[in-house]
Parts: sequence; structure tokens; C-alpha cells
Amino acid sequence: MSEWLSILSSALFMLIMIDPSDKILLVSLLREDFHIEDIRTLIVRANLIGFLLLFLFAVSGQIILQDIFHIDINALRVAGGFVLFKIGLEALESGGMLTLKREKNILALAAVPVATPLIAGPAAITTAITLTAEKGLYHATAAVFLAIVFTALTMFITLYVVKNVSKTTLGVFIRIIGMFTMAIGAQMMVQGVVGIYLLMTSAV
Repeated sequence: MSEWLSILSSALFMLIMIDPSDKILLVSLLREDFHIEDIRTLIVRANLIGFLLLFLFAVSGQIILQDIFHIDINALRVAGGFVLFKIGLEALESGGMLTLKREKNILALAAVPVATPLIAGPAAITTAITLTAEKGLYHATAAVFLAIVFTALTMFITLYVVKNVSKTTLGVFIRIIGMFTMAIGAQMMVQGVVGIYLLMTSAV
């Protein structure tokens, strides 16, 4: 039971890194120009690609970081926290987290920008690698899977209720989420800096 509670806690943290709020805005924008069937296909395909990307980084990310580039996990926390802070700041200022290029073929958006960077972005990738390093591959994979399932469900629910949600309401909601995203990014940076400091002092 305690293991599953830990996985659920990690899944919630991963969900925050993926940030379903900008997916709500994405679906609302797509709903204006495309058929529901095409958007449903996009949601399934994008979340599947996003899961595979995060799983790939969970499996090989630590090897790439430490064995190839010799980057400490705390340095990755600082970098990921900075990116997350920047994303949150943009959301707080503009009320949106994405710039959607209009495409005639909606499925062309599935891999880029929906799967990456909107789902498997820098912060989510950093979290997947960190979870594997700290709690193991099984834990990280389960957390990623649950977060992706919830993200997909959020997008599907939004697809059918978006007509009742105004753009102003979405903007306010995304600004609030942006503030919390900035706080999480700042916390990640602080944890990374503290980890690097402790590593340096222990080496002396």
C-alpha cells in the first residue's frame, strides 16, 4: 500500500510537470477548426508518443547523463527548474502556454508540438530521469503512465465541455496554474543547488 501511495505521489508530481492546463487551451483552440473525430485521434496519438518518449528517457536518461555527458542529477534539476519557472512566468503574463501553428492536417501536430514539448517537455523529462535515479524504473514508469492517462482523460473531457468554457475563464485558470508552476520550478532549482553544494562539501 505504501509503495502505491508513493507512486501516486510521484504521478501527481509528474502530472504537474506535464501540466494539463495548456492541454485544455490546446483542445479549445483545435475545437474551433477541426472535427471531434480528428481531435480524438490526435489526443490518443500524442499521449502515446509522449509516454514512449518519457519512458525512453526514464530508461536511458541516467546513462546518457552520467556515463556520456557526466552531468550530475542535481544540475539537471537546476536546468529543469529554470525551464519550468520560465514556462510558468510566460503563462502568468500571457494567460497561455503555447503558440499553435495552424495546420491543415491536424495529425501533423501530434508529435510536434503536442507530444513534445507540450507533454514530454524538459520538466517532465527531468522528472522521469530523476524518479528512475531515486526510486527505480518500475516506480518511474508507473508514475509516468498514470500521469499520461490523466492527461489524456483531461483532454477528452475538455473536448466535450469546451463549448461551455469561455476564453477568459481559461486565461484566468492558466495564469493561476502558471504561478504554481513558477513555484515548483523555483523549488526544483533550490533542491538542485542544495544537492550540488552538499556534493561539493562532502568531496572536500
